[in-house]
Amino acid sequence: MMKVRIELNQLEKRSNYYFYNDTPFNGEAYDHRDNQLYQVYEITDGIITGSRDYGVFEANGMIKVDYELLHSGDFDYEMNDIRYSYQGKPFTGLCYQYSFGFVQVEHLCIDGWFVKTIGYYPDGTGRIKRYEEKQIDITETTGDREWLLEWENNVCKRIESRYLDYAETDHSGNIKLYFNDQKQISRAIIEDDYVYVSLLVPRDDLGLDFKTFDDLLAKQDIFADNLSIWSIEDSLFNQLLDRGLLNQITQLELSYTNIEYSTFARLAQLPSLQTLKCKESSVYKIDLVAAEKQKQQYQAQALALFALQQNSNIKITFNDGRIDYFQEFLPDDLKQQLT
Repeated sequence: MMKVRIELNQLEKRSNYYFYNDTPFNGEAYDHRDNQLYQVYEITDGIITGSRDYGVFEANGMIKVDYELLHSGDFDYEMNDIRYSYQGKPFTGLCYQYSFGFVQVEHLCIDGWFVKTIGYYPDGTGRIKRYEEKQIDITETTGDREWLLEWENNVCKRIESRYLDYAETDHSGNIKLYFNDQKQISRAIIEDDYVYVSLLVPRDDLGLDFKTFDDLLAKQDIFADNLSIWSIEDSLFNQLLDRGLLNQITQLELSYTNIEYSTFARLAQLPSLQTLKCKESSVYKIDLVAAEKQKQQYQAQALALFALQQNSNIKITFNDGRIDYFQEFLPDDLKQQLT
């Protein structure tokens, strides 16, 4: 697990040992004086074991100041961000935000723009409950990257990896994974180009035994028996089927996915699947042309799901959360065969 970061003045020193709440401290202590970072001490079991003059971002001579010294300008709609200045000039350097005695956020700022940001939020027990990282491309030539990881009782419960493409090469993507207490994925949202967001863990010190989405898929029984998948592309879903990663699934929810109708027939081969819930968007009310196209798609999907149910022991529902799409789009003679 990533080390907690604390202000040095929050620790109690006893005979060269550092304590937090009467417990020998483990983590990093930031010594900032007169609103500038002076030193960062690495502390193990209360003893200083190392030190450096920068935080997460290696300094290379940059100024290192408290966030409170920066002045925020007006929101820049072209850059979709706020520009920061220091002593009347756009700020270039490192700055640190402290909250309730802990180091909460570290920024690398170039010409007034935060290009890299790392935030860590402690849970009160000396462990990190949330980690965030942002890498902003101020040139808008490649793209922005973001990560979010959350823990509960020292178990990773959520990971998000996002990439916003500026180069118009259609590589924008978003992966959100939610884990149960058994460290299995219970819900996965996989939008657009998942390859560009497959790096799930941007640092080596976050205490996880995987780095990428492929690393996760190499694990045994990585998916929970009750699994919800949103927005997945057909090619990736077929990979999961080909590798047998869904063989233990008993309940499967597919929401707003881009799965081909012919792929649904493959679900009959899943040995444990008992129920399948398919959810799609409601039919357009205003755009009649788009609504007609939707209806044709849902008719084809309803037929594919009906065939799957007839050829398997899988109980299937198909709706938008309100309207039963089997009743809405199947021919009358097939509706009568529904049980």
